[in-house]
Amino acid sequence: MATRRAALVIDLAPLLLGALLAALLLVGCGDGDEADAYGNFEATETTVSAQAEGRLLSFAVDEGDRLAEGDIVGLVDTTQLAAQRDALLAQRRNLLGQQRSLRVQGSATRAQTGEADAGAGALAAQLQTAEEELARTRRLFEDEAATARELNEREGTVRQLRAQLQQARARVQTIRAQADVPAAQASAIDDQVAGIDAQLQGVADRIANAAVTNPTPGTVLSVIAEPGEVVQTGSPLYTVADLSSLKLRAYATGNQLARLRLGMPVEVLVDDGSGGLRSLRGKVITIASDAQFTPTPIQTRDERAELVYAFDVRVPNPEGLLKVGMPGEVRFLDTPAEPGPDSADR
Repeated sequence: MATRRAALVIDLAPLLLGALLAALLLVGCGDGDEADAYGNFEATETTVSAQAEGRLLSFAVDEGDRLAEGDIVGLVDTTQLAAQRDALLAQRRNLLGQQRSLRVQGSATRAQTGEADAGAGALAAQLQTAEEELARTRRLFEDEAATARELNEREGTVRQLRAQLQQARARVQTIRAQADVPAAQASAIDDQVAGIDAQLQGVADRIANAAVTNPTPGTVLSVIAEPGEVVQTGSPLYTVADLSSLKLRAYATGNQLARLRLGMPVEVLVDDGSGGLRSLRGKVITIASDAQFTPTPIQTRDERAELVYAFDVRVPNPEGLLKVGMPGEVRFLDTPAEPGPDSADR
């Protein structure tokens, strides 16, 4: 019996020795496989809001939809805006009709002014002739070649023509003043029409804003509104984010900070879905200049350090493997690259 036990121990000795060596290798390699920093993935989210007030007539957005920039995804009711636009257009047409009438009236009045000017000119010519006849008659009367009656007749004619000329010139001034009134009223209508045009432009802009236009390409993360709801200007409708690449926000201790460089490549490890880790490549895009206390859910390599520096790693996500909020690990590579032209803080 003792011989059998000794033989069994001898047979198991190589197996025990191999297991011991494997355990020693695992212990020895444990520190080398530990990540340098930990964090979670983030995306730049854009909240799309309503730009018009009214009932949401249509809204075709679902979580997970991929939208391009400029896609029309909804429409706010514009019935009231259309009625306001039509009322302004009618008011504008009415004002323009009044303006045309005033200009016709002004043209007719200016024509009367020309006729009155011509009449005053004719009276002025007659007055000049009468004054010349009066002067000649006075000379003849002094030479006793003309009678007092003839002199009185010439003087009466001059007085009458002077009175008529004064009346004609006054009428010309009156007609000119009347002609200026329609012109001034027509100019005032120009200002009113310009004000209505400004209001029409504002209504047109509001009608254009009634179409819900996606501002940036990306994937819909959450939908806030539903079709048929009454929304106000600024009401959030949905959030969208570009998930083609995500940002991993991680934290480094002061000792690790010396190894960080903007633009340097790093290895990013994430769960592969089968209990293992998948290795991805990323690039450091920002490094905080000020330290902060270690965030509660983050574990750093040096657990004794209370202050850490946040840094961001941009990781391409063409297959959609990475999700917002997913944890990730960062391992610094031995040879950090020099900062590139696109590695400035963003």
